[in-house]
Amino acid sequence: MVAEINEDELVLLKFTKQETQTKLRWEHSKEFEYNGQMYDIVSKKVKGDSIFYRCWWDFEETALNKKLTKMVAFALNNDEDSRDAQQNLYNYLWSFFCSDILYWQPNPSGYNYIVYNNNYLKVFNSIRLLPPTPPPKLS
Repeated sequence: MVAEINEDELVLLKFTKQETQTKLRWEHSKEFEYNGQMYDIVSKKVKGDSIFYRCWWDFEETALNKKLTKMVAFALNNDEDSRDAQQNLYNYLWSFFCSDILYWQPNPSGYNYIVYNNNYLKVFNSIRLLPPTPPPKLS
């Protein structure tokens, strides 16, 4: 398939022999990654210390690699955007539970006021109960 591509659609890349070892990440002898882009080698020419590669710029594989990298980062929780979104969701959902405990107390002056008990909040937030194992049987 690559051999049938019009030469105008190919990219010419020039590297030194040293750069082929340091700047390129090789998939195999006919395919490498350079600057985050995938290339399939159509032809190769060596002149002195320089190597010229005539390549097909593989847009589809480049996009797939970027998606895969993003998915792995997300799975490992290394993706900064998803980590921020996850923390925001956690904070939002946590706001529904264990907020300051309110106690209503009568006031002799006729006005009522609310007392916040932060000590109860600290103790209650530290308790994590797991469901019973095995589940209870209903009779």
